[in-house]
Amino acid sequence: MTKDEKDLAETTDDVVSSNSLFNKRRGLLTEFEAFTLEPSNTCGATSIPLTSTPTTIASLTDENELSIEDDCDRVWLTCTVGWEAIANAPDGARQGNNVDVLFKIFRENRKHHRDLIFSCCQSANATEDNLQTTTFTHVDLPFAHKVHNPCEDDHCHKVPSVNYFVTAQLLNGGQANVIGPITCTGSQIAQNPR
Repeated sequence: MTKDEKDLAETTDDVVSSNSLFNKRRGLLTEFEAFTLEPSNTCGATSIPLTSTPTTIASLTDENELSIEDDCDRVWLTCTVGWEAIANAPDGARQGNNVDVLFKIFRENRKHHRDLIFSCCQSANATEDNLQTTTFTHVDLPFAHKVHNPCEDDHCHKVPSVNYFVTAQLLNGGQANVIGPITCTGSQIAQNPR
């Protein structure tokens, strides 16, 4: 480690340890996978109508799946979705005169069971600012249940690939379409060597 890297590490340690709200976790990027619309990942490149049932809009599967090296590794997921509010939900809905879209990330296990690991909601008004771009980030510990402290356990073992799915759905009626862009990335973060 160079002197500059050591100075940066010490400064980072001071900043992180001075605020008890932060949970200090470090790691090394060991794998990166991405899903994007092809051939053009732009606004208007697709039109996926949303309903009250979750619709898969992106996935990290098959050739894009993450092969986790150790069960203590973390996965950093990011997603950006362009969507359009077409018709507002009826009055009396939670966000009356808006369209609420719920985005979810699921992790699929070896038995093809999907666990919900993240969700967020965004609203838009179909008559004002109806074109939206929603971006969200999540850090997953796919095998945290296997180890006592996944980021400090020295007994990590090779584990299988992990699949992730991003879905979108309407919450309270109205109409909306996912129109692009759609970018979903997954990065495997390994522990720093000790």
